[in-house]
Amino acid sequence: MKTILILGAGKEQTYAIKLANQKKIRTIVLDKNPKAEGAVYADEFYPISTRDVNQITEFLKGYNKKIDGVMTIASDIPHCVSTAAGIINVPHIPLQAAYTCIQKLNMKKVLRDGKVNVPDFSQIKSSKELAAFIADASYPVVIKPVDNSGARGVLRITKDTDLQWAFDYTKQFSYSGDILVEKFIDGTQISIEGLTVEDVFYCTGFADRNYERIEKTAPYLVEDGGDIPSILNSHKKEMVVKEFEKAARTLGINWGPAKGDMIFGNDGKVYVIEIAARLSGGNFCYDKVPWSTGVNIVDILIDMSVGNPVDIKKLEPTKNLSASQRYFFPTSGKIKEIRHITDVENMNYVKKLDLWVKHGDVVPETVNHPSRVGYVISCAPTLTEAVACAEKAVQTIEFVMES
Repeated sequence: MKTILILGAGKEQTYAIKLANQKKIRTIVLDKNPKAEGAVYADEFYPISTRDVNQITEFLKGYNKKIDGVMTIASDIPHCVSTAAGIINVPHIPLQAAYTCIQKLNMKKVLRDGKVNVPDFSQIKSSKELAAFIADASYPVVIKPVDNSGARGVLRITKDTDLQWAFDYTKQFSYSGDILVEKFIDGTQISIEGLTVEDVFYCTGFADRNYERIEKTAPYLVEDGGDIPSILNSHKKEMVVKEFEKAARTLGINWGPAKGDMIFGNDGKVYVIEIAARLSGGNFCYDKVPWSTGVNIVDILIDMSVGNPVDIKKLEPTKNLSASQRYFFPTSGKIKEIRHITDVENMNYVKKLDLWVKHGDVVPETVNHPSRVGYVISCAPTLTEAVACAEKAVQTIEFVMES
């Protein structure tokens, strides 16, 4: 029996742990939280931080049984995965590529130097430098920490935004203190994912990101789910995939997964916003894509990681369904009651409903992705039906707040 090391035992990593178990692959799981959801499904669990390279290194050097592969899912720690894989000498994304991808400024520089199309950007160290960038690029722009995720500290800045406040707000979310500003591109925002197998790149997931709430959450830039298939035609999709592969290869991702945030601009150009050297989160790679297309990249990556042969046919779609995801954004305050949950669960085409709050919990202001309180995913024969179902579900759930 082969053994895989999975970094993380949270809600999203639990899927990979269970799937490895189903594939008769032994699981060793690390997570700093001993009560993490996936801990109970691991064959071996150790309370070790998945973000601490030194702890992981110390653990592996003292572990005396064979480990055949390393992976994670939905966690932006490719450098930790690659470090671990290098220690036990198993396939992985190059360590340099992994480190480049977790630092957005370095990533942008490598992409720009490689002639990949990225929005104009700059590192800024003050609100004055932010104002100077805006003077050249014009509003709107996006400001973000270079080393965080989940839209933490990300703002879409318009002429009504106080620049000093924006700079100070974003800076508190940057571990290094470094901040990136880039031109905001109008167009269709896209989530895309792929896998490089034996130096051949396969695009496995393609969805339109939903930012219809952009004015309601302003200046915070918070995504409200997404839809499969894309509204883009085949030619435009091909342009996006081509630029995505170019970006991944430019960054040095020559093995395994890559996840991209991209835009097909209203100017007809494709822009790369970010590339992650990992599997996606937010239910993309393990729910929406498999349900709508039949392609399960998690299953394939598990095999790749432990050295099992990969069946290339598994990368070919076997379904032609539509999927739509929407999040819940109740007003801030203390929850008194949540109504109509069962009604939504029984709706035709509703595939999954997940709420992270309950009676008595306090809902914060919506400022980033962790601020969202749950989601619904629908799967239907057509995109129109899938979107209508998801949006009806959001309208049906009622959050009663204490006065």
